Amino acid sequence: MLLNSANKKKIFFWVAVTLAILVLFGNDGMRSIISQRIELAKLNKKLENIETANRDLRIKLYNFENNPSYIEREARKKLGLIQPGEIKYKFVDSE
Repeated sequence: MLLNSANKKKIFFWVAVTLAILVLFGNDGMRSIISQRIELAKLNKKLENIETANRDLRIKLYNFENNPSYIEREARKKLGLIQPGEIKYKFVDSE
């Protein structure tokens, strides 16, 4: 059986369509790869944020362990502490 040019084009077209369907909708098709890449990008961003927070916490920990003035400043800020003889001013917004 000899194939003419029109039949060869039809066969090539259907083979290409079949391959495209397999690539796009197969078990590990392009949709799966794209969704995994999106998930990977989200996880990398989350990891970056966690690493930044971790670095900030390590700096705070170092300051708490090695810097008495840092401890005093944080206690004053968080607990509203004052030393004897100091006057604490509290400003209230008027509405």
